[in-house]
This record gives sequence, structure tokens and C-alpha cells, in this order.
Amino acid sequence: MKKLHFLIFAALTFIVISCTKEYPEPVYTPEKNTWLVNTDTFGPTNFKFYDTANLMYGGIKGVGSVTIKFREKPKTDGEFVFREKADEVNEISILIIDSVSKLNWQSTDNDGLALKGEQFANVTVNGGNIGVAFNNKWLKRTDNVDRAKVSINIE
Repeated sequence: MKKLHFLIFAALTFIVISCTKEYPEPVYTPEKNTWLVNTDTFGPTNFKFYDTANLMYGGIKGVGSVTIKFREKPKTDGEFVFREKADEVNEISILIIDSVSKLNWQSTDNDGLALKGEQFANVTVNGGNIGVAFNNKWLKRTDNVDRAKVSINIE
């Protein structure tokens, strides 16, 4: 009888531990050339790199756009840190315009308002093409009132 009680106790303990285990939220990766602001998905759209301005731009007329500014055109793959203004080689600044809600979102320096620590985007260089991808990063609203969780997948 003691063995049966032990087995029942062990089974209940296992169930309780299994049920209370926390699982991380799934990371949502947007489709190619798409971006996500909170729960709103935008795109896909074509993105173009403008060499004369060192920026990548993609937009959907009347819906929204993404502008990613580099200090200079990336030459190798790597992690680029978010900044309000990209002053160094491995930094990027991001501006997202939501034309429907009339809200603008931007990357910011690590000032405690929108960031808990350094935030990075993965930048890839494939021939002449530049790719930028990141998931669930914080951008602040340009009027400093709010922030948004943003994901981008530009190939």
C-alpha cells in the first residue's frame, strides 16, 4: 500500500511541476520583406538600398514604411546596435511610419525609456544585397509617449 501511495504522490508531483513550468513565448519571424509592430503586420514590400544616403527603404503607399539608416554601407555580416542616429560603423537607426494610425516609431539609444539593454539587428551582406532581421525589439514612439515591440525580416 505504501508503494501505491508513493507512486500516486510521485505522479501528482510530476503533473504539478509539468504544469507550472514556464515556456518562453514563441518568437514570431515575419515573412520575407515584412515587418510587425505589436500585433500589426505590414508588407511584404520591396526594399531598396540607396548608396548615396546609406539607407534601406521599403514602403506600402497609404499603409506604412520602414527606413533603416547606416553610417556606411555594410561590408560584412554582423550584429548592428540600435541607435537614434547611426554614428558608428556597426550601428543602425530605424524609423517606422504607420500611415493608418498616424504613429511613428524609432530606434533609440540605451536611455532606459524603451530599452532594457543593448538591442541588435542581424545584418547580412549577400553580394550587393543587404538584409536586416530582428525579433521582438523595442522601438519608441517619436513623441516619447509609448513604445512598441517590433520584428523585421528584410532579405
